[in-house]
Amino acid sequence: MKDADVISNIKSIYDMYEDKLSKELYLDRLNWLISGEYRYVEDIVKKSHPNIPTWNRKKEEEFVELLHKDKKTVFYGVGTFVERLVPYLKDRNIDIMFCDSDEKKQKEGVFGHRVMSPIELFQMKDSKNIVICSTKYYDEIKKYLEDNGIMQNEIVDIRAYFKCGTGDDYFYEDFLKYETEEIFVDAGCYNLATTKDFKKKCKGLVKSYAFEPDADNYQQCIKVMETEKDCLPNVQLYPYGTWSCETTLCFDASSDGCSHIGEGNNEIKTIAIDDVVDKRDKITFIKMDVEGAELESLKGAKEVIKRDIPKLAICIYHKPEDVITLPLYIKELVPQYKFYLRSYSNADNEMVLYAVL
Repeated sequence: MKDADVISNIKSIYDMYEDKLSKELYLDRLNWLISGEYRYVEDIVKKSHPNIPTWNRKKEEEFVELLHKDKKTVFYGVGTFVERLVPYLKDRNIDIMFCDSDEKKQKEGVFGHRVMSPIELFQMKDSKNIVICSTKYYDEIKKYLEDNGIMQNEIVDIRAYFKCGTGDDYFYEDFLKYETEEIFVDAGCYNLATTKDFKKKCKGLVKSYAFEPDADNYQQCIKVMETEKDCLPNVQLYPYGTWSCETTLCFDASSDGCSHIGEGNNEIKTIAIDDVVDKRDKITFIKMDVEGAELESLKGAKEVIKRDIPKLAICIYHKPEDVITLPLYIKELVPQYKFYLRSYSNADNEMVLYAVL
Protein backbone atom coordinates (compact mmCIF):
# COMPACT_ATOMS: atom_id res chain seq x y z
CA MET A 1 0.00 0.00 0.00
CA LYS A 2 1.37 3.41 -0.94
CA ASP A 3 1.93 6.05 1.73
CA ALA A 4 -0.74 8.26 0.15
CA ASP A 5 -3.21 5.38 0.30
CA VAL A 6 -2.51 4.84 4.02
CA ILE A 7 -3.22 8.49 4.81
CA SER A 8 -6.29 8.45 2.61
CA ASN A 9 -7.64 5.35 4.38
CA ILE A 10 -7.03 6.83 7.84
CA LYS A 11 -8.89 9.98 6.81
CA SER A 12 -11.67 7.97 5.19
CA ILE A 13 -12.24 5.94 8.35
CA TYR A 14 -12.27 9.08 10.48
CA ASP A 15 -15.04 10.46 8.27
CA MET A 16 -17.04 7.22 8.61
CA TYR A 17 -17.63 7.69 12.31
CA GLU A 18 -20.98 9.20 13.18
CA ASP A 19 -20.30 11.12 16.38
CA LYS A 20 -17.66 13.19 18.11
CA LEU A 21 -16.79 10.57 20.73
CA SER A 22 -16.09 7.93 18.07
CA LYS A 23 -13.82 10.29 16.16
CA GLU A 24 -11.91 11.25 19.31
CA LEU A 25 -11.48 7.64 20.41
CA TYR A 26 -10.23 6.74 16.94
CA LEU A 27 -7.59 9.48 17.03
CA ASP A 28 -6.54 8.57 20.58
CA ARG A 29 -6.23 4.93 19.56
CA LEU A 30 -4.07 5.83 16.57
CA ASN A 31 -1.88 8.09 18.71
CA TRP A 32 -1.45 5.33 21.29
CA LEU A 33 -0.50 2.79 18.62
CA ILE A 34 1.96 5.18 16.97
CA SER A 35 3.61 6.69 20.05
CA GLY A 36 3.10 4.15 22.83
CA GLU A 37 2.42 7.07 25.17
CA TYR A 38 -0.01 5.95 27.85
CA ARG A 39 -1.56 9.41 28.15
CA TYR A 40 -3.65 8.57 25.09
CA VAL A 41 -5.07 5.53 26.86
CA GLU A 42 -5.84 7.78 29.83
CA ASP A 43 -7.67 10.11 27.46
CA ILE A 44 -9.74 7.19 26.13
CA VAL A 45 -10.70 6.13 29.64
CA LYS A 46 -11.56 9.67 30.78
CA LYS A 47 -13.72 10.31 27.72
CA SER A 48 -15.49 6.98 27.94
CA HIS A 49 -15.81 6.47 31.70
CA PRO A 50 -14.87 9.59 33.66
CA ASN A 51 -15.71 7.99 37.03
CA ILE A 52 -13.38 5.01 36.61
CA PRO A 53 -9.67 5.27 37.51
CA THR A 54 -7.25 4.36 34.74
CA TRP A 55 -5.24 1.19 35.28
CA ASN A 56 -1.86 2.21 36.68
CA ARG A 57 -0.06 -0.91 35.38
CA LYS A 58 0.63 -2.44 38.76
CA LYS A 59 0.59 -6.18 39.28
CA GLU A 60 -1.31 -8.49 41.62
CA GLU A 61 1.63 -8.66 44.03
CA GLU A 62 1.72 -4.86 44.30
CA PHE A 63 -2.00 -4.68 45.01
CA VAL A 64 -1.71 -7.26 47.77
CA GLU A 65 0.99 -5.13 49.41
CA LEU A 66 -1.65 -2.43 49.96
CA LEU A 67 -3.71 -4.69 52.21
CA HIS A 68 -2.87 -4.33 55.88
CA LYS A 69 -1.98 -7.58 57.61
CA ASP A 70 -3.53 -6.30 60.83
CA LYS A 71 -6.93 -5.97 59.15
CA LYS A 72 -9.28 -8.65 57.93
CA THR A 73 -9.63 -8.57 54.13
CA VAL A 74 -13.17 -9.18 52.93
CA PHE A 75 -13.83 -9.80 49.23
CA TYR A 76 -17.31 -8.61 48.40
CA GLY A 77 -18.52 -10.55 45.35
CA VAL A 78 -16.98 -13.92 44.52
CA GLY A 79 -15.80 -14.32 40.94
CA THR A 80 -12.79 -14.73 38.66
CA PHE A 81 -11.05 -11.65 40.06
CA VAL A 82 -10.90 -13.23 43.52
CA GLU A 83 -9.62 -16.49 42.07
CA ARG A 84 -6.66 -14.63 40.55
CA LEU A 85 -5.73 -13.03 43.87
CA VAL A 86 -6.09 -15.94 46.28
CA PRO A 87 -2.61 -17.44 45.63
CA TYR A 88 -0.89 -14.10 46.33
CA LEU A 89 -2.90 -13.61 49.50
CA LYS A 90 -2.02 -17.05 50.80
CA ASP A 91 1.68 -16.35 50.24
CA ARG A 92 1.43 -13.33 52.55
CA ASN A 93 -0.69 -15.08 55.18
CA ILE A 94 -3.37 -12.43 54.94
CA ASP A 95 -6.57 -13.19 56.83
CA ILE A 96 -9.15 -13.36 54.02
CA MET A 97 -12.93 -13.63 54.15
CA PHE A 98 -15.64 -13.69 51.51
CA CYS A 99 -19.02 -12.02 51.28
CA ASP A 100 -21.70 -12.43 48.62
CA SER A 101 -25.47 -11.94 48.44
CA ASP A 102 -25.81 -15.24 46.54
CA GLU A 103 -27.33 -17.74 48.98
CA LYS A 104 -25.93 -20.68 47.02
CA LYS A 105 -22.38 -19.38 47.49
CA GLN A 106 -23.11 -18.77 51.17
CA LYS A 107 -24.17 -22.40 51.49
CA GLU A 108 -21.37 -24.01 49.46
CA GLY A 109 -18.44 -21.70 50.22
CA VAL A 110 -15.48 -20.92 47.93
CA PHE A 111 -11.79 -21.90 47.86
CA GLY A 112 -12.25 -23.78 51.12
CA HIS A 113 -13.69 -20.71 52.88
CA ARG A 114 -17.22 -19.97 53.97
CA VAL A 115 -19.07 -17.05 52.39
CA MET A 116 -20.83 -14.67 54.76
CA SER A 117 -23.99 -12.73 53.98
CA PRO A 118 -24.00 -8.91 53.71
CA ILE A 119 -25.86 -8.77 57.05
CA GLU A 120 -22.96 -10.57 58.74
CA LEU A 121 -20.54 -8.14 57.17
CA PHE A 122 -22.46 -5.14 58.48
CA GLN A 123 -22.36 -6.63 61.97
CA MET A 124 -18.57 -7.16 61.97
CA LYS A 125 -16.73 -5.03 64.50
CA ASP A 126 -13.22 -5.98 63.32
CA SER A 127 -10.96 -3.57 61.46
CA LYS A 128 -11.21 -4.57 57.80
CA ASN A 129 -10.44 -3.93 54.15
CA ILE A 130 -13.46 -4.51 51.93
CA VAL A 131 -12.49 -5.22 48.31
CA ILE A 132 -15.42 -4.73 45.93
CA CYS A 133 -14.87 -7.36 43.23
CA SER A 134 -17.09 -5.87 40.56
CA THR A 135 -16.41 -3.17 38.04
CA LYS A 136 -19.84 -2.99 36.44
CA TYR A 137 -21.67 -2.56 39.76
CA TYR A 138 -18.90 -0.91 41.76
CA ASP A 139 -20.71 2.38 42.46
CA GLU A 140 -23.97 0.60 43.29
CA ILE A 141 -22.26 -1.77 45.73
CA LYS A 142 -20.21 1.01 47.32
CA LYS A 143 -23.36 3.03 48.02
CA TYR A 144 -25.08 -0.06 49.43
CA LEU A 145 -22.18 -0.69 51.81
CA GLU A 146 -21.96 2.93 52.94
CA ASP A 147 -25.73 3.10 53.44
CA ASN A 148 -25.34 0.18 55.83
CA GLY A 149 -22.63 1.69 57.97
CA ILE A 150 -19.42 0.74 56.18
CA MET A 151 -16.92 3.57 56.32
CA GLN A 152 -15.44 4.91 53.09
CA ASN A 153 -11.86 4.30 54.31
CA GLU A 154 -12.67 0.59 54.71
CA ILE A 155 -13.43 0.16 50.99
CA VAL A 156 -10.60 -0.68 48.59
CA ASP A 157 -11.04 0.32 44.93
CA ILE A 158 -9.42 -2.38 42.79
CA ARG A 159 -9.91 -0.64 39.46
CA ALA A 160 -6.68 1.37 39.41
CA TYR A 161 -4.64 -1.79 39.92
CA PHE A 162 -6.08 -4.15 37.32
CA LYS A 163 -7.11 -4.14 33.71
CA CYS A 164 -10.85 -4.37 33.98
CA GLY A 165 -13.88 -3.96 31.78
CA THR A 166 -16.90 -1.89 32.70
CA GLY A 167 -19.34 -4.73 31.98
CA ASP A 168 -21.50 -2.62 29.66
CA ASP A 169 -20.13 -4.05 26.42
CA TYR A 170 -22.13 -4.57 23.25
CA PHE A 171 -25.84 -3.99 23.99
CA TYR A 172 -26.43 -0.74 25.84
CA GLU A 173 -25.67 2.06 23.41
CA ASP A 174 -28.45 4.43 22.31
CA PHE A 175 -27.71 3.91 18.62
CA LEU A 176 -28.64 0.20 18.86
CA LYS A 177 -32.24 -0.48 17.88
CA TYR A 178 -33.67 -3.91 18.55
CA GLU A 179 -36.21 -5.91 16.61
CA THR A 180 -39.11 -7.93 17.99
CA GLU A 181 -37.18 -11.08 17.11
CA GLU A 182 -33.39 -11.07 17.42
CA ILE A 183 -31.11 -13.87 16.21
CA PHE A 184 -27.58 -13.49 17.53
CA VAL A 185 -24.14 -14.76 16.50
CA ASP A 186 -21.81 -14.94 19.51
CA ALA A 187 -18.33 -15.53 18.05
CA GLY A 188 -15.94 -16.21 20.92
CA CYS A 189 -18.67 -16.90 23.47
CA TYR A 190 -16.28 -17.95 26.30
CA ASN A 191 -18.88 -18.95 28.96
CA LEU A 192 -22.06 -17.65 27.28
CA ALA A 193 -22.02 -14.51 29.46
CA THR A 194 -22.56 -12.29 26.42
CA THR A 195 -25.55 -14.27 25.20
CA LYS A 196 -26.98 -14.14 28.74
CA ASP A 197 -26.41 -10.38 28.88
CA PHE A 198 -28.14 -9.89 25.54
CA LYS A 199 -31.13 -11.94 26.72
CA LYS A 200 -31.33 -9.78 29.83
CA LYS A 201 -31.26 -6.60 27.76
CA CYS A 202 -33.54 -7.76 24.93
CA LYS A 203 -36.48 -10.08 25.60
CA GLY A 204 -36.83 -10.48 21.83
CA LEU A 205 -33.65 -12.57 21.62
CA VAL A 206 -34.89 -15.98 20.48
CA LYS A 207 -31.75 -17.74 19.21
CA SER A 208 -27.98 -17.61 19.55
CA TYR A 209 -25.33 -19.25 17.41
CA ALA A 210 -22.43 -19.57 19.86
CA PHE A 211 -18.83 -20.53 18.96
CA GLU A 212 -16.15 -21.51 21.50
CA PRO A 213 -13.06 -23.52 20.47
CA ASP A 214 -11.36 -23.70 23.89
CA ALA A 215 -12.28 -27.16 25.25
CA ASP A 216 -12.51 -26.06 28.90
CA ASN A 217 -14.58 -23.01 28.02
CA TYR A 218 -16.82 -25.16 25.84
CA GLN A 219 -17.53 -27.41 28.82
CA GLN A 220 -18.38 -24.32 30.86
CA CYS A 221 -20.90 -23.40 28.19
CA ILE A 222 -22.46 -26.87 28.37
CA LYS A 223 -22.81 -26.49 32.13
CA VAL A 224 -24.38 -23.04 31.79
CA MET A 225 -26.85 -24.39 29.23
CA GLU A 226 -27.84 -27.12 31.69
CA THR A 227 -28.08 -25.01 34.85
CA GLU A 228 -29.18 -21.59 33.61
CA LYS A 229 -31.77 -22.38 30.97
CA ASP A 230 -34.04 -19.54 32.10
CA CYS A 231 -31.32 -16.98 31.31
CA LEU A 232 -30.78 -18.18 27.75
CA PRO A 233 -32.53 -18.21 24.39
CA ASN A 234 -32.34 -21.23 22.10
CA VAL A 235 -28.54 -21.75 21.90
CA GLN A 236 -26.81 -23.66 19.13
CA LEU A 237 -23.31 -24.21 20.51
CA TYR A 238 -20.32 -25.15 18.33
CA PRO A 239 -16.80 -26.23 19.49
CA TYR A 240 -15.15 -24.36 16.62
CA GLY A 241 -13.26 -21.16 16.07
CA THR A 242 -14.71 -18.76 13.52
CA TRP A 243 -12.58 -18.18 10.42
CA SER A 244 -12.88 -17.55 6.70
CA CYS A 245 -13.16 -21.27 5.95
CA GLU A 246 -13.21 -24.73 7.45
CA THR A 247 -9.66 -25.69 8.43
CA THR A 248 -7.43 -26.74 11.34
CA LEU A 249 -5.21 -24.21 13.10
CA CYS A 250 -2.77 -24.11 16.00
CA PHE A 251 -4.32 -22.77 19.19
CA ASP A 252 -3.15 -21.37 22.52
CA ALA A 253 -5.74 -22.61 25.02
CA SER A 254 -5.77 -20.78 28.35
CA SER A 255 -9.23 -21.81 29.62
CA ASP A 256 -10.28 -18.17 29.87
CA GLY A 257 -11.30 -15.30 27.62
CA CYS A 258 -7.78 -14.96 26.18
CA SER A 259 -7.48 -18.26 24.29
CA HIS A 260 -6.44 -17.56 20.71
CA ILE A 261 -5.21 -18.88 17.40
CA GLY A 262 -1.43 -18.86 17.52
CA GLU A 263 1.63 -21.08 17.95
CA GLY A 264 0.24 -23.28 20.72
CA ASN A 265 0.50 -27.05 20.91
CA ASN A 266 -3.25 -27.47 20.63
CA GLU A 267 -5.21 -27.63 17.40
CA ILE A 268 -8.76 -26.49 16.76
CA LYS A 269 -11.16 -26.80 13.91
CA THR A 270 -12.49 -23.57 12.44
CA ILE A 271 -15.59 -22.91 10.41
CA ALA A 272 -17.13 -20.05 8.44
CA ILE A 273 -20.26 -18.52 9.95
CA ASP A 274 -21.81 -18.53 6.47
CA ASP A 275 -21.57 -22.34 6.47
CA VAL A 276 -23.29 -22.76 9.85
CA VAL A 277 -26.18 -20.32 9.94
CA ASP A 278 -29.54 -21.68 8.81
CA LYS A 279 -30.42 -19.78 5.64
CA ARG A 280 -33.99 -19.47 6.92
CA ASP A 281 -32.74 -17.39 9.88
CA LYS A 282 -32.42 -13.63 9.55
CA ILE A 283 -29.33 -12.77 11.60
CA THR A 284 -29.87 -9.46 13.41
CA PHE A 285 -26.70 -9.07 15.52
CA ILE A 286 -23.15 -10.38 15.22
CA LYS A 287 -20.65 -9.93 18.04
CA MET A 288 -17.01 -10.93 17.56
CA ASP A 289 -14.40 -11.15 20.30
CA VAL A 290 -12.06 -13.73 18.78
CA GLU A 291 -8.64 -12.53 19.91
CA GLY A 292 -7.26 -11.31 16.59
CA ALA A 293 -9.26 -13.52 14.22
CA GLU A 294 -11.87 -10.82 13.58
CA LEU A 295 -10.96 -10.05 9.96
CA GLU A 296 -10.89 -13.71 8.91
CA SER A 297 -14.14 -14.29 10.81
CA LEU A 298 -15.79 -11.38 9.02
CA LYS A 299 -14.68 -12.86 5.70
CA GLY A 300 -16.37 -16.09 6.74
CA ALA A 301 -19.58 -14.20 7.49
CA LYS A 302 -19.64 -11.94 4.43
CA GLU A 303 -22.69 -13.57 2.82
CA VAL A 304 -24.76 -13.33 6.01
CA ILE A 305 -23.66 -9.71 6.51
CA LYS A 306 -24.52 -8.69 2.94
CA ARG A 307 -27.82 -10.58 3.02
CA ASP A 308 -29.19 -9.64 6.45
CA ILE A 309 -27.21 -6.46 7.26
CA PRO A 310 -27.13 -7.28 10.98
CA LYS A 311 -25.90 -4.99 13.70
CA LEU A 312 -22.20 -5.62 14.21
CA ALA A 313 -20.14 -5.30 17.40
CA ILE A 314 -16.57 -6.21 16.51
CA CYS A 315 -13.59 -6.03 18.88
CA ILE A 316 -10.99 -3.79 17.28
CA TYR A 317 -8.07 -3.89 19.73
CA HIS A 318 -6.40 -7.27 19.32
CA LYS A 319 -4.18 -6.25 16.39
CA PRO A 320 -2.83 -2.73 15.72
CA GLU A 321 -3.98 -2.81 12.09
CA ASP A 322 -7.57 -3.65 13.06
CA VAL A 323 -8.46 0.02 13.45
CA ILE A 324 -7.93 0.35 9.70
CA THR A 325 -8.59 -3.08 8.17
CA LEU A 326 -11.86 -3.90 9.95
CA PRO A 327 -13.84 -0.71 9.14
CA LEU A 328 -12.63 -0.75 5.53
CA TYR A 329 -13.63 -4.38 5.03
CA ILE A 330 -17.07 -3.93 6.61
CA LYS A 331 -17.73 -0.78 4.59
CA GLU A 332 -16.82 -2.70 1.45
CA LEU A 333 -19.45 -5.33 2.28
CA VAL A 334 -22.24 -2.90 3.22
CA PRO A 335 -21.54 0.71 2.17
CA GLN A 336 -24.64 2.03 3.97
CA TYR A 337 -23.43 0.96 7.42
CA LYS A 338 -22.92 3.73 9.99
CA PHE A 339 -19.95 3.36 12.34
CA TYR A 340 -19.46 4.05 16.04
CA LEU A 341 -16.50 3.35 18.32
CA ARG A 342 -16.74 2.72 22.05
CA SER A 343 -14.34 1.68 24.81
CA TYR A 344 -15.29 -0.55 27.76
CA SER A 345 -12.12 -0.74 29.78
CA ASN A 346 -9.85 1.22 32.09
CA ALA A 347 -6.88 0.21 29.90
CA ASP A 348 -6.00 -0.12 26.22
CA ASN A 349 -8.30 -3.08 25.52
CA GLU A 350 -12.05 -3.72 25.12
CA MET A 351 -12.60 -1.29 22.25
CA VAL A 352 -15.57 -2.16 20.04
CA LEU A 353 -16.44 -1.11 16.50
CA TYR A 354 -20.18 -0.92 15.84
CA ALA A 355 -21.79 -1.00 12.41
CA VAL A 356 -25.50 -0.23 12.23
CA LEU A 357 -28.03 1.08 9.75
